[in-house]
Amino acid sequence: MPKLSSVSSQRKAIVLYSSCSGGVHSARREIAIRPTHEATRPETSTELASSTRKLASFTEELFGHLPRRDQRRWAHACLEGLLTAPGRKSVHGMAAVLPAHGGSCAATAQSLHRFINCSPWRWDLVYERLIRWTERRVNPRAWTVGTVLLPKRGLCSVGVHRYPDPAGRRSVNAQLGLGMFLSTGTLDIPVDWRLHLHERWCDDHALRRRARIPETVRHRPPWAHIVELAGALAARTGLAPAPVVVELPEHGDTGLLAAGLSRQGLDFMIAVPGSLAVLPVHPGSTATPLPASRLVTPGGSGTRTITGVSALGRARSVQVVSGPVRLAGAGGRGGRHGYRLIAEARGDAARPPRVWLTNLVHRGPAELLDLVGPSASTVRRLGKFGLLDFEGRSYPGWHHHMALVSAAYAYHRLGRGAPG
Repeated sequence: MPKLSSVSSQRKAIVLYSSCSGGVHSARREIAIRPTHEATRPETSTELASSTRKLASFTEELFGHLPRRDQRRWAHACLEGLLTAPGRKSVHGMAAVLPAHGGSCAATAQSLHRFINCSPWRWDLVYERLIRWTERRVNPRAWTVGTVLLPKRGLCSVGVHRYPDPAGRRSVNAQLGLGMFLSTGTLDIPVDWRLHLHERWCDDHALRRRARIPETVRHRPPWAHIVELAGALAARTGLAPAPVVVELPEHGDTGLLAAGLSRQGLDFMIAVPGSLAVLPVHPGSTATPLPASRLVTPGGSGTRTITGVSALGRARSVQVVSGPVRLAGAGGRGGRHGYRLIAEARGDAARPPRVWLTNLVHRGPAELLDLVGPSASTVRRLGKFGLLDFEGRSYPGWHHHMALVSAAYAYHRLGRGAPG
């Protein structure tokens, strides 16, 4: 990834956060975040001294498996830098607030860069420990998947491709990341990431070598990454699996995603466009596929309106399809599964309802809608913990950076005030 010092301060990072979708036609909300130079409030020397033991314990829990002491030391330094450096979290910015570690600031920055980009450590083991650490502190109501576009200059950063810029009428060079969050309804902690690689990155041997992309990594569509993220979390969690809440990018495939999650025995809520073709399944229903929006039109056949207060204290008005639906055109891959459509009224007759497809056919609509709606401020806060500040170009480096950012954010939200 190119050094961010070469990137204009006017560049925008476009974050697409899954559970805060806008209209059903776009099936997502677009959140534009400028590369902030607003500082995460630096801790005073007294605060830093009082938190040193907690951060050291946290680092040992997540990175204690690293075989070398110097690796564990630089993991702690990276977390400390992400938590305390003001402004952009470049390695030089982090080094400026860290102890000299026996050398100059430049030497510290070089060591941080090597740890993130060159040191051979397994980020999947960090995520496994982060999940268990987080689950001891919160009880997730949902596993929420979000997609994020990270604009980059040039085409050398791993995974960079031309993507439509939702905030304008142009394309941008960007990386597409998919993250898994443990969500409580008021708090969302990222615990795993995947980097989407366009075919050119997987088919060009020179690009693969330069970006150090493992031989086992191949091009996969976003829905397949989401199924993999959910499966990995199901294998790592120490709790009962929570429903997966997800909105696909525009190039997603609802049928394949639903079938993939169903095969793993996972419950889900998938935001879908109103144009999604479905087959209503009730006596006298037509065999002709209908758009989902037609089935959840207020006052339409097969719907009823429910108004009430959810378990999280939210007043909600919803239209619910009274009966199962099946996906049309699934080609045998998802058509045999029975689902349910739920639409949430938006309080404005000019705006179509938000439409969700779920296999949780026996749960009430208010309970289901409690699963969606984590705060969009999560992604803005991640930006303040270095989400946009990866300095490097390699595949392992990107994953190391995302694991460190996720760990720093989790510690900031859940660890600093914890006893002991």
